[in-house]
Amino acid sequence: MKTIFTQFTPIGTWLLFCAILFTAFWIRVQGVDTIPKGQFTGNDAYLYYWQAQLISEHGQLPTRDMHRWLPLGRDLEQTLNFYSYTLAYAYKVLLLLFPTLSLYQLTLYAPVICFCGGLAVLCFFIYRIHGFLFSSIVGVLLATFPGTIDRSSAGFSDRDSWCLMLGVFTVITYLASLQAQPPRRRLLWTFASGFTLFLGGISWEGFGVFMSIVLVVELWRFITSETEEGFRYYLLWVCTFVPTLYFASSAYRNGQGFSTHLSAFMLVPPLVLLGIRALRCFLMSKAQKFRLHARTLALGLTLASSTIAIGYVFTQLDTFTDTTVLLSQNRLMRTIGELKNPNYNYWVFRFGSLFFLGSLGFIGVNIHLWKKLGTILVLPLATFVLTTFFRGKLENYLGSVACNNLFFLSIACIVIGFLIVAWRRRTQPKNEYSYVAVTAWFILWVALARGAVRYDFFIGIPLAVFATILIQFISDTLSKELSILKVPKRLLKMGITVTSLVLLLFWTPIGAHAKRAIFASTSMQTAKPGNSSVAQAFKWMKAELPGTAVVAAHWPYGSQLNVLAGVKTIIDQDHYIQHWIYLYERYVYHAANEREVLEFLKTHGVTHLILTLEEPIYTLLRRRLSDAFLPVYPKDNFSNADVKVWAIHYPPDIQPHPKYLATEPEK
Repeated sequence: MKTIFTQFTPIGTWLLFCAILFTAFWIRVQGVDTIPKGQFTGNDAYLYYWQAQLISEHGQLPTRDMHRWLPLGRDLEQTLNFYSYTLAYAYKVLLLLFPTLSLYQLTLYAPVICFCGGLAVLCFFIYRIHGFLFSSIVGVLLATFPGTIDRSSAGFSDRDSWCLMLGVFTVITYLASLQAQPPRRRLLWTFASGFTLFLGGISWEGFGVFMSIVLVVELWRFITSETEEGFRYYLLWVCTFVPTLYFASSAYRNGQGFSTHLSAFMLVPPLVLLGIRALRCFLMSKAQKFRLHARTLALGLTLASSTIAIGYVFTQLDTFTDTTVLLSQNRLMRTIGELKNPNYNYWVFRFGSLFFLGSLGFIGVNIHLWKKLGTILVLPLATFVLTTFFRGKLENYLGSVACNNLFFLSIACIVIGFLIVAWRRRTQPKNEYSYVAVTAWFILWVALARGAVRYDFFIGIPLAVFATILIQFISDTLSKELSILKVPKRLLKMGITVTSLVLLLFWTPIGAHAKRAIFASTSMQTAKPGNSSVAQAFKWMKAELPGTAVVAAHWPYGSQLNVLAGVKTIIDQDHYIQHWIYLYERYVYHAANEREVLEFLKTHGVTHLILTLEEPIYTLLRRRLSDAFLPVYPKDNFSNADVKVWAIHYPPDIQPHPKYLATEPEK
């Protein structure tokens, strides 16, 4: 094994890759000392840690979690919980090697480990394709982008890094299968891609975006090929994850809420592509004219299936609209910071000037690959970039409606342009499939990040790759112009590249994003609840309240209360029943009288109520309350306390009412 690896990479390359990984790891653990023991820097982290605890103790999750969303409990059959299972069983295995390891410690560092694992595989793959210098630049950029740090730093402990790692594995193993020559090796790589896609599919509802990247590559191969090459490998890939996902989770069989269209998005597209590939193969075997026009036939089948898909969307427009409102347009979702639209300054802060250079590389690579044919993509790609990264500035001149229409028009033109290029191109450039994959990655994730800042975590890879392409193009051009210096061209090119990289990393006038790397790790994500009065209240609950206590609190505190206070809750950040969060605000914060508050709490079986400074100033709870609300924390100076906890003693005439359990608004 050692001989094989040294054959692929000199020892110096391995040392540099290790240095890049060490740097990425070191940056992401800088803020760990500021996190109080037992805490995390994200609300969702408590949920996955809570689930991992249940799995570690009982071997599996219950069908319904009766510690949350009482009195109904949280239905777990519609959730994708493989990340929690991974944490729990990885802990059981590692405990054999490290007896002092705790599940909390593993969860705390899991985002860093996952990110570095994905980065290692990505750098090695790029090294095999583009060489040492290219892969090193990509690695350095990804290690230092603030946009890739905050959600992969120690303590964030959400599943983002896990899903990014699986996404990298899925795409890279599929690209490796296309490059593999021996059939056995290609089968193994194809199976590995399908299997990691299955793991991602039972980890996150949005993992279909990574699957779409592979589908774009396969669609490109379908339209550009004259024969049906590799059909059995694609069939293996589809069979590896489509049936397994369908049977593994009911979310794929009868999805509800966030999973309503999960099967339509995740399972149907690969089956449709399989079907049209099989149909073309059948038609080509029956008639000579189809064999002579294989690419035109492929394009026609693609357009026909796309038309049917668009027709299906229009027939289901009401359900798609309802889901869109559920995900991003309702009042609750508009209050969530990670779902807000990014502006120009946001991009500069997160990626320095590399988002601009990466965009130029994204536009220019098409001309490099397909020459004159690629020029038809320049205008729609440029429009896509302008209406995304410079959206705010364009909206000042055009208005938000016109800017959004221009954005969607650019996407439509990009799709049409790529179909034309695939149909008409005659020679295959080197590493074409890899460029198509990274282009699809860029378009899909940047389009999503345009409407929700949380998705910018996934755009670092294409930005780094396209920026590196542009940097190397500039260094090639300058090294030719400076050939009169009689310096070896290779040395001159490396010197220009390294100088450019250092300036981009540290020179403030052009971004200097690396200067914000440590800040992103230590300050962009702070411990929740930290060393605050809320944390002290949770500590008191853990010591004084029984595990059967049901505490009503503002929804971000839900999973924190489960883990830190050891109590049951009625709403949390999972947004399982969003209407309950609205009802909580209406009948607890803004109730017309105490009776409404007590009826709501009685219906949900609440034993205690907590109020913090985050709640509205003018809520009924800040006025003088009856004896039904018994102050229990803090004991001293309760009226002026930042955090207040009441035990609820219900009067005999207070009874539950079903209107407080409504799961959606009255129509």
